[in-house]
Amino acid sequence: MTPSPTVAGSAIGPTPELQRDLSRRLDKLRRVFDLDEVRRAALAAEQVVSYYEDCHDAYRKYHSREGAVHMALNDGDRFDPDGFFGQLRRLEQAWSAPPAAVLELAFGQGFNLEYLAKRHAGTQFLGIDLTPAHQRIAAERMARAGLGHVRLYGGDFHHLPYDDASVDVVFCIEAFCYATDLPRALAEVRRVLRPGGRFTLFDGYYTRPLAQMDADGALACELVARGMAMDTLQVQGDLLAAARNAGFVPAEPVALDTEVMPSLRRLESVTGAIIRWPWLGRRALARRSALRGRNTLSGYLMRTAVAMGLIGYRELRLDVPR
Repeated sequence: MTPSPTVAGSAIGPTPELQRDLSRRLDKLRRVFDLDEVRRAALAAEQVVSYYEDCHDAYRKYHSREGAVHMALNDGDRFDPDGFFGQLRRLEQAWSAPPAAVLELAFGQGFNLEYLAKRHAGTQFLGIDLTPAHQRIAAERMARAGLGHVRLYGGDFHHLPYDDASVDVVFCIEAFCYATDLPRALAEVRRVLRPGGRFTLFDGYYTRPLAQMDADGALACELVARGMAMDTLQVQGDLLAAARNAGFVPAEPVALDTEVMPSLRRLESVTGAIIRWPWLGRRALARRSALRGRNTLSGYLMRTAVAMGLIGYRELRLDVPR
């Protein structure tokens, strides 16, 4: 196996113990899922919408009652829901002064925009999301909070409904991975950002192409993506190269693997209960939609994949020259 690139704060890499653990996990999943069928399943924008609509109740029940649909960032080994604000605090810390206009790509249930808008009354907040249920939930959330300086749009971030050079900050938490045309999506963000603006991403990335991993590692990484209605995750180096081609100046990536581990262990515990007894797991999954059921794959494999350095959770800052 090719060693993982070293990034400060990232996982230490594939130890023999972790490799054996990954092999055991894949064997357990084969007893519950037809993995070949999972890998053959066609995925497109419609499946992404269905995935989030099907998983809405599960996110609220098992992940965040407040409506966060991303990983918490925690210091230490214990999960604390206050960590769901971690990405937003890191975003704010980079502001020398509150920006005039901020755009969130894929605003989900409105958790992020509500938090920021309550703290920055003089900033215009914009958001775009593909999922109709998210649009409704987030709009109701902003109305309840009386946040009239938030404007939400339904749509695809490959086609942004904003003027050129009209926003100062664009951010996306765990959703730019759904870009099906990466050059176009980056070009759209670059178009709407003003000179000196910044595009900040928080997400999980393959640390290298699947072809450079061994068979178990590549399969696990593919299943993590498939479990979240994606064909594949982005390779960190490929995304940064595409960002440079689009006119961005990337800063040094910030590794947050340690900070997401409590969230990943928590998700692993929930999904492990489904996998523990294969016959019971198959029965439980038969009562769910296929897309929601496959999310079990991501929850059960992601901690090990991150610990092995196959997937890295990163903050990527892409700047627009002044």
